[in-house]
Amino acid sequence: MNTIALKAPFAAMLAAASLSLLAVAPAAAQEVQVTVHHGDLDIATPTGAAVLAERLEIGAKAACGRVDPRDMKAGAALSECRATAMQNAVEQAAAKGAVVDGTALASL
Repeated sequence: MNTIALKAPFAAMLAAASLSLLAVAPAAAQEVQVTVHHGDLDIATPTGAAVLAERLEIGAKAACGRVDPRDMKAGAALSECRATAMQNAVEQAAAKGAVVDGTALASL
Protein backbone atom coordinates (compact mmCIF):
# COMPACT_ATOMS: atom_id res chain seq x y z
CA MET A 1 0.00 0.00 0.00
CA ASN A 2 1.28 3.48 -0.82
CA THR A 3 0.29 5.19 2.41
CA ILE A 4 1.79 5.90 5.79
CA ALA A 5 -0.44 6.19 8.85
CA LEU A 6 0.60 9.02 11.16
CA LYS A 7 -0.72 8.16 14.59
CA ALA A 8 -0.99 10.81 17.29
CA PRO A 9 -1.60 9.11 20.63
CA PHE A 10 -1.42 12.37 22.56
CA ALA A 11 -3.84 14.37 20.45
CA ALA A 12 -6.72 13.86 22.89
CA MET A 13 -4.61 15.16 25.76
CA LEU A 14 -3.60 18.18 23.74
CA ALA A 15 -7.14 18.98 22.79
CA ALA A 16 -8.25 18.78 26.40
CA ALA A 17 -5.37 21.01 27.50
CA SER A 18 -6.18 23.73 25.03
CA LEU A 19 -9.33 25.78 25.52
CA SER A 20 -9.41 26.65 21.83
CA LEU A 21 -9.72 22.97 20.91
CA LEU A 22 -11.93 21.89 23.79
CA ALA A 23 -15.10 21.86 21.71
CA VAL A 24 -13.65 19.38 19.23
CA ALA A 25 -11.69 17.21 21.68
CA PRO A 26 -11.87 13.52 20.81
CA ALA A 27 -12.61 10.91 23.46
CA ALA A 28 -9.77 10.60 25.98
CA ALA A 29 -8.61 7.17 24.80
CA GLN A 30 -9.00 7.90 21.09
CA GLU A 31 -5.97 7.93 18.81
CA VAL A 32 -5.95 10.32 15.88
CA GLN A 33 -4.68 8.94 12.59
CA VAL A 34 -3.83 10.84 9.41
CA THR A 35 -3.05 8.98 6.20
CA VAL A 36 -0.21 10.32 4.06
CA HIS A 37 -0.19 9.11 0.45
CA HIS A 38 3.07 8.60 -1.40
CA GLY A 39 2.10 6.48 -4.40
CA ASP A 40 3.13 9.27 -6.75
CA LEU A 41 6.66 9.43 -5.27
CA ASP A 42 9.77 7.33 -5.69
CA ILE A 43 10.61 7.23 -1.99
CA ALA A 44 13.78 5.28 -2.73
CA THR A 45 15.37 8.51 -4.05
CA PRO A 46 16.49 11.52 -2.01
CA THR A 47 14.08 13.77 -3.94
CA GLY A 48 11.10 11.50 -3.26
CA ALA A 49 12.13 11.16 0.39
CA ALA A 50 12.29 14.97 0.71
CA VAL A 51 8.76 15.37 -0.63
CA LEU A 52 7.58 12.58 1.65
CA ALA A 53 9.21 14.32 4.63
CA GLU A 54 7.25 17.50 3.85
CA ARG A 55 4.00 15.55 3.63
CA LEU A 56 4.72 13.75 6.89
CA GLU A 57 5.36 17.06 8.68
CA ILE A 58 2.04 18.42 7.42
CA GLY A 59 0.33 15.20 8.49
CA ALA A 60 1.86 15.31 11.97
CA LYS A 61 0.67 18.88 12.43
CA ALA A 62 -2.83 17.86 11.35
CA ALA A 63 -2.88 14.78 13.60
CA CYS A 64 -1.57 16.53 16.70
CA GLY A 65 -3.57 19.72 16.35
CA ARG A 66 -2.65 23.13 17.68
CA VAL A 67 -2.48 24.71 21.10
CA ASP A 68 -2.36 28.19 22.53
CA PRO A 69 1.32 29.19 22.23
CA ARG A 70 1.13 30.77 25.71
CA ASP A 71 0.33 27.38 27.27
CA MET A 72 3.79 25.92 27.83
CA LYS A 73 2.53 22.61 29.21
CA ALA A 74 0.33 22.03 26.19
CA GLY A 75 3.18 23.18 23.93
CA ALA A 76 5.47 20.53 25.39
CA ALA A 77 2.80 17.87 24.88
CA LEU A 78 2.33 19.07 21.29
CA SER A 79 6.06 18.72 20.62
CA GLU A 80 6.03 15.21 22.09
CA CYS A 81 3.01 14.28 20.00
CA ARG A 82 4.61 15.47 16.78
CA ALA A 83 7.93 13.78 17.58
CA THR A 84 6.22 10.47 18.32
CA ALA A 85 4.06 10.66 15.20
CA MET A 86 7.08 11.50 13.04
CA GLN A 87 9.25 8.76 14.53
CA ASN A 88 6.56 6.16 13.81
CA ALA A 89 6.01 7.51 10.29
CA VAL A 90 9.73 7.50 9.42
CA GLU A 91 9.98 3.90 10.65
CA GLN A 92 7.05 2.97 8.40
CA ALA A 93 8.62 4.83 5.47
CA ALA A 94 11.95 3.05 5.94
CA ALA A 95 10.15 -0.30 6.06
CA LYS A 96 8.56 0.57 2.70
CA GLY A 97 11.94 1.29 1.13
CA ALA A 98 12.28 5.03 1.66
CA VAL A 99 15.78 6.46 1.69
CA VAL A 100 16.31 7.83 5.20
CA ASP A 101 20.04 8.30 5.79
CA GLY A 102 21.33 11.55 4.35
CA THR A 103 17.84 12.80 3.41
CA ALA A 104 15.22 15.08 4.91
CA LEU A 105 13.67 12.03 6.61
CA ALA A 106 16.77 11.55 8.74
CA SER A 107 16.24 14.92 10.42
CA LEU A 108 12.63 14.26 11.38
